[in-house]
Amino acid sequence: MKYLKLIRWPNLVIIALVQYLIRFFIIESLSVPHFLTDVWFAVGVLCSISLAAAGYIINDIFDKSNDHHNKPDRVLVGKSITENTAWVIYASFNIIAFISGYLLAQHIEMPGLWMLPVVAAALLYLYSIDLKKRAVIGNLLVSLLTALPVFLVAVYDILPAANADNAELIKPIFYVIIAYSVFAFYTNFIREIIKDAEDLEGDSAQGFKTLAVILGRDYIRYVIVILALVLLVFTGYFNGYLFYSDIYSSIYILLFINLPIAYVIYKVIVAKKKQDFKQASTLMKLIMLTGILSMVVFTLSLTIGASL
Repeated sequence: MKYLKLIRWPNLVIIALVQYLIRFFIIESLSVPHFLTDVWFAVGVLCSISLAAAGYIINDIFDKSNDHHNKPDRVLVGKSITENTAWVIYASFNIIAFISGYLLAQHIEMPGLWMLPVVAAALLYLYSIDLKKRAVIGNLLVSLLTALPVFLVAVYDILPAANADNAELIKPIFYVIIAYSVFAFYTNFIREIIKDAEDLEGDSAQGFKTLAVILGRDYIRYVIVILALVLLVFTGYFNGYLFYSDIYSSIYILLFINLPIAYVIYKVIVAKKKQDFKQASTLMKLIMLTGILSMVVFTLSLTIGASL
């Protein structure tokens, strides 16, 4: 179990789940032209989860002292797992990601894309050793990499199948997937700022210059509230837009996205201690997941509507 904890296996399951949801509930359910067979799509998923696993490991390797302050019960590297073992596992996952990424790029005849896993791994390394200590830039980077698996489904599976004949069919689906990747990016960015507020004392003791350390907990809450309100405006508008044409999806968005966002705003406003921000962070993670899961509701609603 210690090795599964090291690679954050629940997060890897979520990454794979999201990519397969896009595959089955958007691409295949709506008969969208796509390029990858099931086996090659699995290779792409393997690349994504291997990169993520490597990112979690390198972050734990370089963050041992800070984790002793912020999350002492979750420290693995240097305690139950030696640092040398962690480095070996880290290198192994990167090698898997590079090989699978290279093979996939060759298969879709876009050989330049072999660099994507390499660049992503390099950015995760820079994040772990330096960028996470800086205000905003580390938050933006990790949020961008969180949204990448969603975006890559469009790049590797849909884009190679596009041609002049099916462009009008593919274009709106491509934009839908981009919209989901933007949602994943923005919700994770809010969560990263909340996590910085949660870890303020430990980060400050380690000399980090995160936005929460610079502003202090009393002021960072206003930044979080503004960011969450912007998200609520957009999801609320979409909720209202769907109300008359797709009542089931509208109700889902209200109950599982908009109301939880409003509750996060409330929790942050009244937060007084580290645990309050931890609860808000966990809820933002669930909002990101329920937001992605909305594609299942949309597709089922569209299918039911077409059959009536």
